[in-house]
Amino acid sequence: MRALEWWRKGKTATWGMRIDDMCNIQVSVDGKPVEFDYNRIIANPLKIRRRMYLDSRAKYLCVLGFDNEICKFSWKWSDVSEYDPSKFEFMVHQWDRIMGEEGYYILDEIRYGNEFATSHDWCDASGFTLVAPRIIDLEEVRRELAQGGPEHIGPAFPSPQHTTPSPKSPE
Repeated sequence: MRALEWWRKGKTATWGMRIDDMCNIQVSVDGKPVEFDYNRIIANPLKIRRRMYLDSRAKYLCVLGFDNEICKFSWKWSDVSEYDPSKFEFMVHQWDRIMGEEGYYILDEIRYGNEFATSHDWCDASGFTLVAPRIIDLEEVRRELAQGGPEHIGPAFPSPQHTTPSPKSPE
């Protein structure tokens, strides 16, 4: 089955926003910008060891995404009596080994004061090209983990024999 069809049929699809130099992050209170230390977003990333996959019977994990997608994400909390930037919690994944690039962070979700956003808006996507799917052999990852291997330092996943060529983008 083609990787995209496989991914769409699965129940483990997730998405996120890459945190890089092209990412513009703004924090505002009552519509007015406030100062925020952006380094906090990537301070404590999750590594590639996702228990929900490793503890399952799944044999492979397919990573798909878009290379040059432009999106808008927003999270809003109602009834915040006093803004405290230390109350933000960021679920960020570090995908260095998955994408083969150092410092590859994906923002998945944000909480404030232990609460998920009252409302959120994901997307307004435009202008994207599907990257080559990356098929990760979970048995290989499980073996590495059992041997005490590093979480995000090492050769990129997947091994070359599992990577499919990138589809051509429509013109």
